[in-house]
Amino acid sequence: MNKNKIISLVILIIAAALGCILYTQYFNNKNTLPANITSPTNETSTNLVVYSNSDLGFNFSMPESWKGYSVVNNTWEGNSLKANESKQTGTKLLIRNPKWTATLPYQDIPVIVFTLNQWDLYTAGNFSISAAPFPASELGRNNVYVFALPPRWDFEYNKGYEEAQNIIKSSPLKTFGIIIKT
Repeated sequence: MNKNKIISLVILIIAAALGCILYTQYFNNKNTLPANITSPTNETSTNLVVYSNSDLGFNFSMPESWKGYSVVNNTWEGNSLKANESKQTGTKLLIRNPKWTATLPYQDIPVIVFTLNQWDLYTAGNFSISAAPFPASELGRNNVYVFALPPRWDFEYNKGYEEAQNIIKSSPLKTFGIIIKT
């Protein structure tokens, strides 16, 4: 093969690979578009347990087996990836399975809370919240916050991780608008 044909073939392969990556990213990101902002509802189904957080503006539905769940308030910290970027922090909630014990921890469901501005900075690559090679995934947003699932949240494979994964697959987080008191 002559040199021009080889160069053309390499360019064609690179273009095809880039096209596949962009196509995959488009369809992966379709699932992370903002959820519709809804009004708070009272879930009355007998097979759902609902955690409601009126301060942050979201409800989180779980199966009845999670009745008696707890919520552990924590903080996430973002490490700056840009020279002039300040350190970012925010709320991290761990929705904890009621069977969880110190000797046999069940899989928590973490919800990281970003302000809209923090989310923009995070998705622009200004800071990182994890050493994972992929970002947090958006669960939903309202007029003030973005709620996300951290990368590798279930990589410890704690007891009950499959159930926690199935809860996440059911799109359990529903948002509603809030008013910030100043």
